[in-house]
Amino acid sequence: MKSKIFILSVLVVTVFVSNLSQAANKLEKNLVLYLSFDELDGKKVEDHSIHGNHGEVSGKPTLVDGKFGKALKLNGKTDWVTIAHDDSLCVSKAVTVMAWINAESHKGGGTAQWAGILAKSNNPRSYSFYTTTDGGGALHFSSMGGSTSNKPVELKKWQHVVAQMTEKKAHRYYINGESAGEFAGKGALPGKVDTAEVFVGKTHEGNREFVGIIDEVRIWNRELSEKEVKEQMEAGRLKLLGVDPQQKLAST
Repeated sequence: MKSKIFILSVLVVTVFVSNLSQAANKLEKNLVLYLSFDELDGKKVEDHSIHGNHGEVSGKPTLVDGKFGKALKLNGKTDWVTIAHDDSLCVSKAVTVMAWINAESHKGGGTAQWAGILAKSNNPRSYSFYTTTDGGGALHFSSMGGSTSNKPVELKKWQHVVAQMTEKKAHRYYINGESAGEFAGKGALPGKVDTAEVFVGKTHEGNREFVGIIDEVRIWNRELSEKEVKEQMEAGRLKLLGVDPQQKLAST
């Protein structure tokens, strides 16, 4: 009887470890930041990527219902998240940034015509991603050159927004999984020369704070395909990860 119980225990542990391994394999090293905003630990915002690039809240943003789970509501003035510099956040070949946003204004709470979704540095600019009043409320991406999407972002409505610097040094946009423009002729990414922190909800220029709700912020140091963009758009934390790599606990 004891031998049967022992064998059963070994099988259970083996299956559990296998599930952990499979979930961890979904978290490729190229995913360098993933903030779900499902919860706050005081001022700490947990990064679900394997790199542990946790953020710190400034101001008093509130947790509200998000696209998946909870999300962070920012006032456009004093609320944002800061992620300390780490070499894993640097990009040298390509980059993909994305988030679900529910913006109240294209220009945010400041007087500038842009509102920062997320950004790393001002000079050199690895990746700065904004909404803007240009183009009837388009997206703006600044990554060794600037460009503006050819489609607008709707206000007071959940929108999935993506910007990329491709390996061919072009900017590419997606809004709600659909192409929103591609613009060639950009410069080479700075790599580890850029030692600035990453902001969510503002940019390094100041006066460009985001007003509205931000959810599911993800950054890759590679170019995602259109299929991958759509898969990421439709996946919340539990569907994407299965297991939280920081806590190593099964989600079911």
